[in-house]
Amino acid sequence: MDQIEQKTYRIHVRAILFEGVFGGLMWSTGEIARKALDVDTLMLTLIVMAPAVAQGSVLFFGGWISRTGPRRLLRRAATLGRLPIALVGLLLVPSIAEWSKTDQGLRLVPWFFLLLVTIQALAMVPITSAWNGVLRGNYTDKRRGSLFGNAQRWGSLLSGITTLGAGVWLHYSSDAFPWIYIIAAVAGWFACLIFARVPLRSREKSAVDAPRIDSATALWQILKRDRRFFTYELGFVLYGTGFMALITAKPIWTVDAEFLALSWPVLLGTKGIVSLAAVLLTPYFGRTIDRIGPGWLSGGAFCGLMVYAVLLAAADSATSFVVAEIVFGISMSAVILAWNVGPISFATVDQGRAYMAVHVALVCVRGLIGHPIGGFLAESTGDPRYVFGFSMLMWMIAAGVMFSLGKGPARRTEELDSDR
Repeated sequence: MDQIEQKTYRIHVRAILFEGVFGGLMWSTGEIARKALDVDTLMLTLIVMAPAVAQGSVLFFGGWISRTGPRRLLRRAATLGRLPIALVGLLLVPSIAEWSKTDQGLRLVPWFFLLLVTIQALAMVPITSAWNGVLRGNYTDKRRGSLFGNAQRWGSLLSGITTLGAGVWLHYSSDAFPWIYIIAAVAGWFACLIFARVPLRSREKSAVDAPRIDSATALWQILKRDRRFFTYELGFVLYGTGFMALITAKPIWTVDAEFLALSWPVLLGTKGIVSLAAVLLTPYFGRTIDRIGPGWLSGGAFCGLMVYAVLLAAADSATSFVVAEIVFGISMSAVILAWNVGPISFATVDQGRAYMAVHVALVCVRGLIGHPIGGFLAESTGDPRYVFGFSMLMWMIAAGVMFSLGKGPARRTEELDSDR
């Protein structure tokens, strides 16, 4: 590693520790909403859908993302977007806690919760673009996957420890769930402040030269010009549609009394298993993506998710659910790496944030499709397993699309040139 890579990696590891705490706690939002707030299927759908749909705001943030240096972007987005989620802590105030149990409170608190979750999700747009754009510029192509994977495992370790601890805590004090979001807000804020200290390999481009990513047309032009990237994003839209449908229905399957009715330690502890799988496997998948490319890695991961859908539908106890979650953890370790490293692997150094903006914006598309399908199927059939079947079908198609990219590097200059 050269000096820039070494310093970037050291700061990356420090930041990812806090990001792991933040991500692990926010990943539990669906289960917390269903179990602690007792939201209905419609509100559950809106809460889990809001973060995905918010990613479409890149069309409005695009100009700001392009003009603003990544370090300032991280500091501002973290302060304005992540700290507000700590306002969930108002439910710890005795008078507000009492009011939240009244008929009016039961109606309004879920909407307040939805608003804060949405604000947090809006902040993820500039944060993700800045974070991955820096890694695209500072890590060289031959080491990017392995360095990202090695850093990510430390975040996954903290994520697992945090979610397991949260599950045990809520098991003994279910009313303490607002503390989860206070801790998440502070950890997420610190993660961005730490990462903002990363030195840049080269000076930021001026506003005139920065890629414009502030309209749907601009995003489409990138996809139209780079057909391999278009194929990759098509695969992720198909995967994401199935994934978002499943995570909408999953809290119903795991929380409701007529299905698994799992306890807090199992609900959140299994998320720790997912993180543990990432700790063990992310470095391996990091080396793998450098060797076989993001297309094949994604295709293999989606095949693993197909197996997961079958196991989840067949689960009839905490033990069988844990087995399913182990498969999920293995598969998602590869998906997370492909999600973060894949898009910027198709880009040139100066286009990293633009490509990531396209990738983030399309989360909105699959969110608008997948979440309503998941909520509708679960509510209309009364059985979330129909949703799991739909997700398996989407992952099967997505795997085929990803395998069509072939083995090898994401960016192939000769093919890109021929598309122009």
